Amino acid sequence: MQMLILPMLTHAFQHNQSWDVVDTNIIKTIVDKLLDPPEDVSADYDEPLRIELLQLATLLLKHLPNDLVHHRKELIKFGWNHLKREESASKQWAFVNVCHFLEAYQAPEKIILQVCCHTYTDPLTLLAPFQL
Repeated sequence: MQMLILPMLTHAFQHNQSWDVVDTNIIKTIVDKLLDPPEDVSADYDEPLRIELLQLATLLLKHLPNDLVHHRKELIKFGWNHLKREESASKQWAFVNVCHFLEAYQAPEKIILQVCCHTYTDPLTLLAPFQL
């Protein structure tokens, strides 16, 4: 995913060719099979795969918010579940993912407040990539 899918999608989005690569059926498949699979499937995801999936979801939220409207529930659940994880790398990407979700869609103030409070209670999680 890191070497092919994410760079290909990034290039397509940057050159306004997103529908040459992604259509509504592919979006539905990504959400249903990768981001919101049955619990027994997602339990087998390792940390690097979780990070790549968070990056994929963030990329889609950033560039195709109107096409993901019908999948909002699954997308916020995906990002939110990763905010609660112990692994700091996936937690960092979950913050980025949820921020893009909140930017793309109107959310209840309660959810925005919870994300902000979590950020303030665990600020080192966000700063970890910048520490030497």
